[in-house]
Amino acid sequence: MKVDPVRGPKFTALIKKYGSGTPSFATPLLQGAEPNDPLAILLSNYLLWESTVPLAEEALAKLSRLVVDANELRVMLESELIEAFGEKYPFAEERATRLRSTLNDIFRRQHRTSLDHLRNAARKDQRTYLEGLAEIPPFVAARTLLVAFELPAPIVDDTAVELLHQNGAVEPTTTTLDVCTWIGKNYRVEELPKVHHALSQMTSEAWTAAGKNGTKIRGAYLARHAGFRAAEDAERKRIEDEKLAKIREAERLVEEKRLAEIAREEDRIRQKREAEEARIREKAAREAARVAAIAERERKIKQRETERVARELQRAKEAEAKEKAKQKAAEKAAAAKAKADAAKAKADAAKAKAAAAKAKADAAKIKAAEAKAKAKAKADAVKAKAKAKADAVKAKADAVKAKANAAKAKSAAAKAKAAAAKAKADEQRRKQREAAAKKAELAKKQKASTKKASTKKSATKKASSKKPAKKPASAKSKSKSKPKSQSKSKPAAKRGGARRK
Repeated sequence: MKVDPVRGPKFTALIKKYGSGTPSFATPLLQGAEPNDPLAILLSNYLLWESTVPLAEEALAKLSRLVVDANELRVMLESELIEAFGEKYPFAEERATRLRSTLNDIFRRQHRTSLDHLRNAARKDQRTYLEGLAEIPPFVAARTLLVAFELPAPIVDDTAVELLHQNGAVEPTTTTLDVCTWIGKNYRVEELPKVHHALSQMTSEAWTAAGKNGTKIRGAYLARHAGFRAAEDAERKRIEDEKLAKIREAERLVEEKRLAEIAREEDRIRQKREAEEARIREKAAREAARVAAIAERERKIKQRETERVARELQRAKEAEAKEKAKQKAAEKAAAAKAKADAAKAKADAAKAKAAAAKAKADAAKIKAAEAKAKAKAKADAVKAKAKAKADAVKAKADAVKAKANAAKAKSAAAKAKAAAAKAKADEQRRKQREAAAKKAELAKKQKASTKKASTKKSATKKASSKKPAKKPASAKSKSKSKPKSQSKSKPAAKRGGARRK
């Protein structure tokens, strides 16, 4: 039967006991760091792992005097880190080793010591990245996810597991990883901050009670698990040895196969070399035969060339004799032709002299014609100039006349415009008078109708006020009252008619 690593009821009771109040996650930061810098929060969580908030604040104050940022911690030696934390800081050596490994792993991945790339990453990528960093404790990764990225996760260290064991909430063989796994399965995500708050309160109370012996809590956890770990290490070593033996056997087989392949390759190379040497010998024999054939061919070519040269010399002598005979005949023909050309040139010179005399006479005639044309052109120019001057005077007079006509037309247009403006003003005044007359007539009509209505109303009022005391009315009174009303209404009607007129 499988035993649950955590005793649920007792664990729940401890969470209720220490989980009262609002969960708080106090995280002191390196001086000068931004409050939401993930790397500064990771460094602080490294100092809170297996420690307390006051101790972490004291260590961060020391670090602030030595370094500016976490990158300087990455390049420091472990001894320098231990000295920076303080040799009495809990588990300083292990803390320094793990911190340097984690910072160097971040630098290898990002080429800089920063976690800013996780700000906009998916939650799954944030969790995978932090939990996969080298040597990082689960406590540090989970608390960084919670504080820096508001991503709750089970946050437990060895001290908390030992205190849970002392309170009977976990089995003796339960590890920190088992407790983290159990919490992740049995609590919802929104409940994880409360669980971490309760475990932190329990751990702080135990550290306060233990004083300087707070590190002994984790020491008890490590001592209790030493036997389990030895067995696990022995089993792990046996499995590793078996794996190593298999690897060595595989390497031996691979080596044997490689040596056999090398032997086969050497044999193939030897055979190839022998075949190559045989081909070279055959090629040398063929080359010797080819050289002998080339020498025989060269000898025959040389012999044919000698015979050809002898024939060329004989043909050259014959051609030279023919050329001499031909040259003598050509010289005789050239002399006769030169004599004929001289006679022809003499005749051409005589013709040229006659043509020159004729050209001179033609030039004299052309000169006389040019002089005549020049005199005529001069006379025509004088006439044209006089005519142009007369035309200019006439054009000037026409321009003056046109200007006067334009001024006259302009004044006529101005008069017409003034007349039009006056007619327009008269029309507007006539319309205004008509409108005023209509308005006055309408006002008179309205006044007459108003006066008539008021007269009628007053007459009706007076008639109603002068009622007789006795009901029977005499015919005489009736006849008297009727003419009065008529006499009163008639002048009003006459006045209205007069007004309308």
